[in-house]
Amino acid sequence: MLKKSKAAGGVCDWIKNITMYYDVFVSVEPKKIAVRNAEQKLAEANQKKEEMDELVAKLSSELAILQADF
Repeated sequence: MLKKSKAAGGVCDWIKNITMYYDVFVSVEPKKIAVRNAEQKLAEANQKKEEMDELVAKLSSELAILQADF
């Protein structure tokens, strides 16, 4: 097409590139959403882990006090 018309060749190249971009976008967008969801779950799990670590530390200190008294 480029031999016949530079403008038509440019439009054809643009259409091919837009089509490739769309194909990539369609395959990547669900993966981005999955990553966001996984990061959110990770943040929630890390927060719960921190709470449990604090509870374990508190209980360990109370146990040490009780063992010392015993």
